[in-house]
Amino acid sequence: MSLANGGRTTADPVRPATFRDRLVAALAAVDGIEAYPTAPDQATAGAAWPKWIETTYDGDLCSLARDTYEVIVTLPGSYAAHTVDQGDGFRDVVAFALIPIARVTFAEPAQITFNDRQTMPGLRFRVVLR
Repeated sequence: MSLANGGRTTADPVRPATFRDRLVAALAAVDGIEAYPTAPDQATAGAAWPKWIETTYDGDLCSLARDTYEVIVTLPGSYAAHTVDQGDGFRDVVAFALIPIARVTFAEPAQITFNDRQTMPGLRFRVVLR
């Protein structure tokens, strides 16, 4: 926001891409995860990507927009015990990897559906970028 032009702001086309890049980089640092900027074409266990959900404009003077993303992590679906074990292992590790750049509001189990109608179990994290 600029006080020099009466409070009007100009859109920053770099901001959304930069935030997505930061989320992908944080995910890529987690062992066992293959991070992507968008959902991968092939559904595989350990794939992770951010999905933009909304932007609210209730931020402060220095950061008017507040972006909310879902971060999706796919889990193996062939055997329930593997799904649970990997989900339990990823839940806190992924959250801690995201905390330096986002406020993690919750994590939950999810059934992820891909464009080819393939489904996989996964985790969904809701994050609000700082």
